[in-house]
Amino acid sequence: IGPDLDIHEQLLLDPSLFRRTPDYLLKVRGESMIDDGSFDGDLVGIRQQGEARDGQIVVARLDGEVTIKRLQRTPGGYRLLPRNPAYAPIEVGPERELVIEGVFCGLLRRD
Repeated sequence: IGPDLDIHEQLLLDPSLFRRTPDYLLKVRGESMIDDGSFDGDLVGIRQQGEARDGQIVVARLDGEVTIKRLQRTPGGYRLLPRNPAYAPIEVGPERELVIEGVFCGLLRRD
């Protein structure tokens, strides 16, 4: 389940909580997506697929590291956009290995 990730727990969820039924949940680490409403510790629902449209929030594996960012297509490749002005966009040219693991389809926040 998911992009070579360890399963830490299983949750039974009502699929109607999400726009599209997720294949797995990822726990957000860090604050790079706070302007899109994702905070450290949130669980984001991910639909596993290898392609994404411009502007979608994706789980991407970049040079072996997994990240959640907004995808932007550029003439020279892609940019992975954080949604926090404290973080810089990540330029992804042909020399880097980018794999789209899935797209964002919802969020859960625990108290």
